[in-house]
Amino acid sequence: MVANLVGFMLFVQVVLGGLATILGYPVIYQIIWEGLTFVVLIIATVYAVRELGSKSTLFRTGVAAIADYVVQIILGFVALGLNNDAVVVVHLTNAFVLGVLVTYLISFADSAEKASASLHPHTPTISPGSM
Repeated sequence: MVANLVGFMLFVQVVLGGLATILGYPVIYQIIWEGLTFVVLIIATVYAVRELGSKSTLFRTGVAAIADYVVQIILGFVALGLNNDAVVVVHLTNAFVLGVLVTYLISFADSAEKASASLHPHTPTISPGSM
């Protein structure tokens, strides 16, 4: 569920970036949303390590997404400071890489949730004396 939120937030991040680049919307909205998205990504990764451990694919994908997000933040500020089209293209391309990582994060989260549900079914039990 948290991974789905990260995916949605990343999509909004790309839209805000496009609005700032193409239509001239103030970039501050993208920067604020970027910070919120980064915090939620960290929360999702911490949740993954607590639930599944540091060896889990979900946690490792989360760490990779955090690392790529840091690169994305740096690229964004470099693109903003230099106003260089080549840096903007690299920033946009990296956004797609980050999107792929978050898609894997969502996929692994769904798989982990399904596996957990099959190992721990929540079927109500009736004690023999209650009938």
